[in-house]
Amino acid sequence: MPPIKRLRDTQKKPVKKIKILQIKRSEQKSLLSEYFYIFLGVLWAVIALIGTGFGLRLDEAIVVGLWVVAIIFFIRQAVRYFKGEPAPQKQLKKEGAAPVEKPYKPPALPRVSKDFSPMPPAGDKRYPPPSPFIKPPK
Repeated sequence: MPPIKRLRDTQKKPVKKIKILQIKRSEQKSLLSEYFYIFLGVLWAVIALIGTGFGLRLDEAIVVGLWVVAIIFFIRQAVRYFKGEPAPQKQLKKEGAAPVEKPYKPPALPRVSKDFSPMPPAGDKRYPPPSPFIKPPK
């Protein structure tokens, strides 16, 4: 004789589905684009040193380095303009932090009486006082 299934066994609770929060990965900047101005400064110094090594005076080597760096800078700006990329925004102190509109203020504790029954918000005139003998707070 087959075993009798109990009613409790056949009525299983539905499985709760958990939604996994999908986080969009921020696009990773290349090292050159993140530190572009530092790269230009180092390139300027290297070109000036190489120029002095090839026999240019120091002021001439600095000017040649500035010309090379300026040409690279303007080419990059033109490429960004034609691609339609927006100008980089100033970042806050922490990288990737969204602008904070208001500081966080915790919610006010609910007003309750001595027997923990709910009370109206302070200054709310819509509610009558709990007793005709007690005057409402002003």
